Amino acid sequence: MAAQKHDDSVFTRAWCVFGLVVSWIVGIGTLLAGGICVYLEHRDGAAAHIVLSHMWREILPLGLNILVTLLNDSMGYVHTCSPRWSLQREGKLDFNSNLRLLTAAKHSRANGIIPNAVYLTGIVISYGSTSLIFLSLNPELARLLDKDYDDADTTGVHINAVAVITLGAGFLLQALITNWALAETHIPTWSSNPFDVVRACIIDEHDGHRVEPRIGRCMMSVHLAMEDARACKPRPRQSPMVAAHHHVRGILILLWILPVLAGIWGGGVYGHLLKGTKNGVLGRSWSLLPVFTGKTDSNCSTRQCTDGTSVVNMGWSAHGAAGLVGSVFLIMAFQSVVTLSLHCAELIVNLSRDEKVYRELIGPRGTNGHYNSILAAFTSWRTLFLFILKAGVHWMFGLAINLQYQLGVNMHPPQIFYFGAFSLAAAIFGLLLSVWRPKGYLPASYGHIQTIADVVDEWADSGSMFWGEKSRGNPGYTGTSTHRLKQPDERMWYGGQHDYRHSAQNRPSGIPTEMHNLIPAPPPYSPGPWSYAHHNSFPQWVQQAPQAQNRPSHSSLNSAYSDMSGFSGYSGYSAQSTQPFLYGYHGG
Repeated sequence: MAAQKHDDSVFTRAWCVFGLVVSWIVGIGTLLAGGICVYLEHRDGAAAHIVLSHMWREILPLGLNILVTLLNDSMGYVHTCSPRWSLQREGKLDFNSNLRLLTAAKHSRANGIIPNAVYLTGIVISYGSTSLIFLSLNPELARLLDKDYDDADTTGVHINAVAVITLGAGFLLQALITNWALAETHIPTWSSNPFDVVRACIIDEHDGHRVEPRIGRCMMSVHLAMEDARACKPRPRQSPMVAAHHHVRGILILLWILPVLAGIWGGGVYGHLLKGTKNGVLGRSWSLLPVFTGKTDSNCSTRQCTDGTSVVNMGWSAHGAAGLVGSVFLIMAFQSVVTLSLHCAELIVNLSRDEKVYRELIGPRGTNGHYNSILAAFTSWRTLFLFILKAGVHWMFGLAINLQYQLGVNMHPPQIFYFGAFSLAAAIFGLLLSVWRPKGYLPASYGHIQTIADVVDEWADSGSMFWGEKSRGNPGYTGTSTHRLKQPDERMWYGGQHDYRHSAQNRPSGIPTEMHNLIPAPPPYSPGPWSYAHHNSFPQWVQQAPQAQNRPSHSSLNSAYSDMSGFSGYSGYSAQSTQPFLYGYHGG
């Protein structure tokens, strides 16, 4: 009976398909709702109106941001799996996690540059629409800005049909590309577990580039992935992520640009107010939500002061279709930088999660291949914190610059600074994850496919895997097992190949010790993969080794070892377990 080779993650696939279907429904429904709003506005001569309190006017966009984040992430997971396996087929998949919208596959039409740009546009306009759908008209602010208004327009909120349509368009653009990628890409496993992905890359039942584990690199981390194989001493702490992935530095720069730009933006708007601009009001309130009471302060050093929130009106009229569309896309242009930065931050979080799963090899319970990616996402504090940051930062951006009915685009300096604080939290979060140095002797991988393939030599079809020392020598050897292993010694060198002949408990019965000593040691490491013989036979490099003096012939050796169950290049049995495992050193 064939053993399961990797987790198919049926539940994860079903969840993603369900999210994609919901996104199609919400996108089409929102687009139709926007069309109805346009019709009603054209028929009645005024935008559709809903009665809401002031607090709900500001909080409702936060709920919309949470909904948008849920649907975007659901479709985003499908769009993450698709380029992963498209890159794998081209031999370009280095890490389990990638910048999916900034990484294009040459031979996959759904994951090319243009589809990625369309997908990113969908994300931007879906996030940018949430703060522009419900437009209110505050009478106190209108009076302070000397704007004319109708009393009937001051109660509740007006529905911005343009923003509703763009929200639906954003969902549909993402759903279209996601559906295309889902239909075009063969995905061997939907699991986000780096072990499932690496094992699928090694087994490689689909057309593509097969990952070949390399000999002598059992103690070499991802930071040494491009160096020649050599023996290394274990390190109690590993190097950080920022030194492992070349995109991390650029992402950190992008994340730190946001709070800096927010500070410059807020300082510029506040300085403009202090100069006494006629389209601005200097407020005393620094509450999280903007408030406008209309009460002026006579003790004012600028044009006018109030006990409400500071505001600068940009004078961009929201009257008419052209002004409304222009206002919407102006704000979305600003928000695109925010969206791109937070999308890139996903890579740092995913690399950190991959390393956490990987380092469970040295944990008390090991790492289990039965991995529910959806449950893992909902129980990961890194993922949840980023989810909160994405919804919160976009919401606060909508409070910092928004569109008021008949008043146009307004900027609020306090909310701009709060937006900067949220952005600063995201930047600090990304920095801490990037410079974190994992504890333990296990070489760091951060989801690097080749490094995991080099470190793991035994794959558990069920239960947990553990990592540790398998044999001592010059050098020694570390690997994985279905049972707990002793941790390596800092004073020892490790980098050899696991050799069962030096362990009495592993020696098959009936085979004399001197016969084991006749097996030649493997030759020094070379970049090319080793070629192994068929199951239950010697490796070809053993069969092809020069015959030493007084050494039995190859045929007698093969005859003596003909009953050695499990001694092969492809599969065998570990010293501590009866679980079959995969070496991965494939021939030819």
